[in-house]
Amino acid sequence: MRKLAIVVGLVVFAILVSGLITATSAAPEEIPLLQNTETEPNNSFDEANPLPVPGHILGAVSTTIDDTLDYFHLEGIQVGKQYQASLTIDSPQGLNLRLVLWNGDRQYIDTSSSSASNITLVWTSSTSSAYVRVEAVTVTTTTVRSANYRLDVFQTATTPTPTNTPPPGADAYEPNDTKETAYYLPVSTSASANNANFWPVGDVDWYAFYVKNGRRYRASTSDLIGVDTYLEVYTQDGSRIGGDNDGGGGFASKLEWEATYDGYYFVRITNMVTSGPQDTYDLTVAEIGTPATSTPAPMSPVPGIDRCEPNGDFDHACVIPPNQSLTFNLISPYGAGPDNDYYKIWVKPGLHYECRTSDLSPGVDPNMIVYDQNRNALGGNDDVAPGDFNSAFSYYSTYSGWLYVLIGTGDRTPSDVNDSNYTLRCDTRVPGQPTATPAPVPAATSAPQATAARVPVPNATVTPAPGLTVRTLTTPGPAVTATPAPRFIPVDLLVYYDANGDRQPGAGEGITGVSVQAYEAATNQLLAQGFTDDAGSLRFTVSAQGPARIVVPFFGFSQLVAGDDTRIYLRIPAH
Repeated sequence: MRKLAIVVGLVVFAILVSGLITATSAAPEEIPLLQNTETEPNNSFDEANPLPVPGHILGAVSTTIDDTLDYFHLEGIQVGKQYQASLTIDSPQGLNLRLVLWNGDRQYIDTSSSSASNITLVWTSSTSSAYVRVEAVTVTTTTVRSANYRLDVFQTATTPTPTNTPPPGADAYEPNDTKETAYYLPVSTSASANNANFWPVGDVDWYAFYVKNGRRYRASTSDLIGVDTYLEVYTQDGSRIGGDNDGGGGFASKLEWEATYDGYYFVRITNMVTSGPQDTYDLTVAEIGTPATSTPAPMSPVPGIDRCEPNGDFDHACVIPPNQSLTFNLISPYGAGPDNDYYKIWVKPGLHYECRTSDLSPGVDPNMIVYDQNRNALGGNDDVAPGDFNSAFSYYSTYSGWLYVLIGTGDRTPSDVNDSNYTLRCDTRVPGQPTATPAPVPAATSAPQATAARVPVPNATVTPAPGLTVRTLTTPGPAVTATPAPRFIPVDLLVYYDANGDRQPGAGEGITGVSVQAYEAATNQLLAQGFTDDAGSLRFTVSAQGPARIVVPFFGFSQLVAGDDTRIYLRIPAH
């Protein structure tokens, strides 16, 4: 009886929506006068109702367990053509619906947003048929809700007008700034995107590549001109597989993975520096040979490697203790390629961690990148100051788990790797903890304090004023926890593009319009924000109970500051 009532409702709904649907130049002209209605059961691929394209059908779904899904098999579509599925919904109870799309081989393609009124899903067909599912979005209520719908599927114009016009200077793959707008590479064992760029400034590029379950794939960038790529791979449900910065040699990126399903994986490319429209890169995604054995034959390590080798990836990161200075080197464990050293330290929420290199051998110029427990990059640092090649990074932890630290040199491996030592130390402290003497001012991530450290004033002998009696308390009273008075922390920041490579800010090298924020470290409360001026400078003063964190989101920069007159130089290398 419930289905009969729904069918009657569909007829009424069809009369209502017939006046709402207006034919367009891309819409079908063959829509018949009589309405088609779904046939139950159609709750799976094998039970899918056939739907010739162009065509339409009426249906209904509800929140009952056996009526939340309707499958349709789209027949008569052409490979390489663009199609549109439109859902017009009558939902008096406010039940949201959405569309899920697969190709004719039942391989997932896309999912629409949810709505109680209208939904549109557009795709380019790679097979001669497809499947579409209409589903009710789960709601947290015990009341049964239902909605009627009309599903129209038709071929769109051969060259549709893009929803977003790429800005002047953008590459041919735009708009591809999100996973939902990813550029789909050709279905092949190997595909490339050539001469892509990061324009306008801040551009992020997404690509989709079709894979087969159980096979291995490699995504890599190459032919870099004026860019420094960071590459990440995601599954179709948005789970992150991993990321890489300089694994492809120089500033190029490379990541390999094994597919766990038939369908699309997504590659996200970001730029670690600021570039123009003429600065480009190539992306290649390809199937690679599966190793003959799951465990490669062991290689003999070269002499002189440090005690943490091999530690060239997250899975082999070397555990380091806090508050200890340890010496390592840049000798690659098997004698090939640059040596990337991964370390990890256990962190707890509410504590401040500062990792720093020191005691560099001649020619050693390390770069530090810090990652959270999910292996997401938090930020990094190349040089702590012009002329000081050491790296440092501060982090206020908000979780319990591993904090990863990567020390590498990219293409700046010293000529004598046998003399390539560096010392790494990660200190832990409680923010705002009182000390007998003033705490040393922590060095900025890109440059240390420009002013000298403050000299503590020695305790003066106090002479009692006339008429006052002074006595010594032999038993101190209970400690009173008081909220520390706010301190004023002036910050002077300069962001510059080191075009001539001299590691010094020069005339015309300042980067304008860079967003900068300051947060209370203990509470993550926003204290101030602003943008760099035409010279790349920004000066402001914040009032904070304890240390403040200076953040430059675009460059992944984060630095804890606590002293007076903090000066930070953020250098963007030219190569």
